Amino acid sequence: MSLAPAKSQARVIMQRMRNGQFCSGVAAQNSSFVLLAVAMLAIGLDVGVARITYGVALPAFARDLQLSLTAAGLLGTLHLIGYLLGTLASPTLNAKVGALALCRASHFVFACAMLVCGLASDVTTMAAGRFVAGLAAGFGVFSIFLIVFDATEPEKRSAAGSLVWSGIGVAIVASGLACGPILDGGAWRLSFIVPAILALAVAVLIPRTASAARAQPKAADASPSRLAELTSARWIFLIAAYFLFAAGYISYSTFAGVMLKGIGLSSGGVTWFWVMYGASSIAGAALGAALLSGGFARRIALSAALGSGAIGSLLVVHGENGSVFAASSVLVGLGSVATPAIVTFLIRNRTNDAAYPFFFTVGTASLGLGQLSGPAVGGLLADWFGLSAIGWFAAASYGAGMLAAAADGFFSQRQSMTAANLKESRHALPAP
Repeated sequence: MSLAPAKSQARVIMQRMRNGQFCSGVAAQNSSFVLLAVAMLAIGLDVGVARITYGVALPAFARDLQLSLTAAGLLGTLHLIGYLLGTLASPTLNAKVGALALCRASHFVFACAMLVCGLASDVTTMAAGRFVAGLAAGFGVFSIFLIVFDATEPEKRSAAGSLVWSGIGVAIVASGLACGPILDGGAWRLSFIVPAILALAVAVLIPRTASAARAQPKAADASPSRLAELTSARWIFLIAAYFLFAAGYISYSTFAGVMLKGIGLSSGGVTWFWVMYGASSIAGAALGAALLSGGFARRIALSAALGSGAIGSLLVVHGENGSVFAASSVLVGLGSVATPAIVTFLIRNRTNDAAYPFFFTVGTASLGLGQLSGPAVGGLLADWFGLSAIGWFAAASYGAGMLAAAADGFFSQRQSMTAANLKESRHALPAP
């Protein structure tokens, strides 16, 4: 056997190492791993901890701060008002300072706000901290995905997006494992203080990728044509489905801890509820990424994720034991992370680089508006009609979202067929 090919390959590798190409390739790969890991942590904090862990710790700090369910829901709403404002302001700030600087600054502010919440002894201080944390999270989520998608090849974006969103599931699992001390030992303050430290780590460790260095800051151009496009079938059903998902999942997750307390579940049972919810969220993100790889599966992926949430929410309406809530946590969890991963991918897949900031902002704002309504409406319904009303509200929101997602899949298929027929007709025209 001749050794000439091996020697030739070795010479090529040595030459690349001398030119710095090999080292730069390894460095770029390591930077990508670091970016995805830090992005997972960031989304886990900005969304998972700031919203889901809030629901885990809610019974404990509501007791210490003497909050009603309505007041607790309004604190969640205040947080989401901040998130919405941060999302809407993100494109403007991004155009001035760039995504990397925006990401670092927002997570530093997020850390400070979470520390304030952890040290709060009255509802006013807690409200201020929740609002600022939401504002910073809005900037953080926008900038993280801009950085990740800029650094990721188009064919790998569905997997990268799902991986980053799965950070929410990791945060939920961690919250579940810690919920015993949080609820029984009065350690709810640590559920704010520890994430504050981790947010500082995100601000320090987020890497400057090659794409971030090359990319120019982008503004969301809200031209009349793009605003008009939002009312077309290409976008209106997708945006509506995202809004309805947000209202359903946030009302369920915010008051899940209160509902578990209402049936007298032990701290061990509560732990397993949140662990199963988080684990199924991670599994749902992986399943969503798999569905996005196929044509037909891509069109039904969003409907499937929302349908799972609708069924899971209905289970808690008459749920009076831990096994029913366990099944509910799995079904709701399967769609909790998969849905934003699917929607984020679909928005990126339907836009070019110039249009993406605008449509991502609109989608995230729709999510924020839905989340804004969920805690307030859920808290009011629970105070008026009992805890089962939260399940009904969440199920109705999920169900309506599933119908909107089905309509989006139908019109998406029609538009794809129209585009394909137009392309074939152009090819069939005789050359001039």
